[in-house]
Amino acid sequence: MDILMLSARAGGRVLSIHSRDARKLLLDLLEVEPMAGTPILHWFTGTESEIQRAAEMGCWFSVGPAMLASAKGRAVAAAMPKHRILPETDGPFGTDRGRALLPWDAALVNPTLSDIWREEERAVERQLLTNLRTLTDVANKYLPLGS
Repeated sequence: MDILMLSARAGGRVLSIHSRDARKLLLDLLEVEPMAGTPILHWFTGTESEIQRAAEMGCWFSVGPAMLASAKGRAVAAAMPKHRILPETDGPFGTDRGRALLPWDAALVNPTLSDIWREEERAVERQLLTNLRTLTDVANKYLPLGS
């Protein structure tokens, strides 16, 4: 809660948040402190109603290859609004065939999202790029003028 309060006092920030085993608590805290900024829920494995609640509060979701490797992870990603999904690797903890994933490996999610969304990979790539641009615009509003 302290981080959310400090972020709100600073005018809001983009926050990458892990919520393992604390999804309801996290969503409750975000509801109490809506001025904290724009949360990105990392590897969020909530229920469909929790995903909907988070999206209604303005949350984003980051998904990586390891998350999408399981049936549960794919089902969760399918419930997320695609205009609020960002790719990530979870590197250096995330690995592919024993190799630590690096930032440029985030595109490894594209084929799986293509299957989930039933869209061509190129359309997935465009959607994720649009999402990044949108989030960048959101993040810029938190920067002081002249920065």
